[in-house]
Amino acid sequence: MKQNCPFCGSSQLRESGVTSKTNLLREYKKTFGLTFPPSILESSFAFEALATVECVACGTVTFRPQILGDGSYYDFLSKNLAWYYSESRWEYPIALEILEKENATRFLEIGCGDGDFLRLARRRGREGRGSELNPQSVERLRSSGFEVITNFERDLGNGEYDSLVMFQVLEHLPDPYSILKTMIPYIRSRGTIILTTPVTPSCCATIARPTLLMPPHHQSLPTALGFKRLADRIGCVCEDIRFEPPDVSQIEFGLRKRFGFIPYFGRCSGRLAGLTLRIARVMRCDWARVGHTVLAVFRVPSR
Repeated sequence: MKQNCPFCGSSQLRESGVTSKTNLLREYKKTFGLTFPPSILESSFAFEALATVECVACGTVTFRPQILGDGSYYDFLSKNLAWYYSESRWEYPIALEILEKENATRFLEIGCGDGDFLRLARRRGREGRGSELNPQSVERLRSSGFEVITNFERDLGNGEYDSLVMFQVLEHLPDPYSILKTMIPYIRSRGTIILTTPVTPSCCATIARPTLLMPPHHQSLPTALGFKRLADRIGCVCEDIRFEPPDVSQIEFGLRKRFGFIPYFGRCSGRLAGLTLRIARVMRCDWARVGHTVLAVFRVPSR
């Protein structure tokens, strides 16, 4: 089956490495202490190896085959990783600032989870509607007075939102272009789309290389150029790109993962990671400017 870049659409892809399922599961165990039950191994790890594929045109990274984690996989992660659903994120205050600047009083958040951003926005006078598949989250949010969509075709309306926001969602989807293209008619003329995902190059993707950046968790790892070309494809303009600042803890994790010796430095390991970052900045390494996340703002055209 032919595979194109999920962001820019180019068919010019090249393989840059292969990870066996055995090694991937070993990393889950080593890094997070996770051992998946047979049912999840059957449903979400139905492959022998993953090929890492890079887009020649925009640099976005994707994988072959494309394997999506099912509900039981994500439920297992959320129950066993206390930090999995974070209540605060770097991008939240930036997104609120954009909504306030745009005077966006009505927005839709796809993949709203437990509603942390919806609650934060409400406290700032911005009313949002959520979209979520997890039935427990939907029930909790509705009991708190939030509107939550579970059926797009029935509940979305038409052109009623000032803004669409998606935090750490696109990288889980095999076809980001199609979902965004479908959403354009529901956003008012000159409205905004606010998107965040992990990004490459970055301290996280280049140095830490966490297992969760690969299937069955993530399906792609975009670049800033990938976002700009995605905006063009859906008929929007990419007006702003912002990067999360570098995180020394990610470099510390990456050094430990790569070399193994860093635990012996004890309290000095953070200093060693900081020194690595400073040297990388002097050498003008691209990854040394970015932590984990990119935030992109698209402008919907006039109509």
